[in-house]
Amino acid sequence: MSLFEPTRQEPPPGLDLHGHPSYERLRRTARRLRRRLLAVNGGTGLAVFLLAHTAPDGMATPLVSGCTLGMLLLVVQAVTMLVSAVWYDRACGARCDRHVDALVSAAHPYGSGQARP
Repeated sequence: MSLFEPTRQEPPPGLDLHGHPSYERLRRTARRLRRRLLAVNGGTGLAVFLLAHTAPDGMATPLVSGCTLGMLLLVVQAVTMLVSAVWYDRACGARCDRHVDALVSAAHPYGSGQARP
């Protein structure tokens, strides 16, 4: 078992969590957040790629103390990726955890499962 894999607790026999209302809400919420993350990061990467291929001379334009426009755009892309990763993590914690808690409560109705703090 890897240190990064959470331990799995199987639901009690006969309990179908796929039919639980929180399961579908969790999937929808996660899908929406994932699409936003991919759109922001994909859009930023595509913009840098298109600028590099359509205006290669413009990307080599020096701006401030040896930094070029291309370097500045790559820094903007890296910052966008970091900020969107932090946003995604916090959004999942704020929006997905309540659905996971409902599923844990449904799977372990008598308190055998640990709820998230």
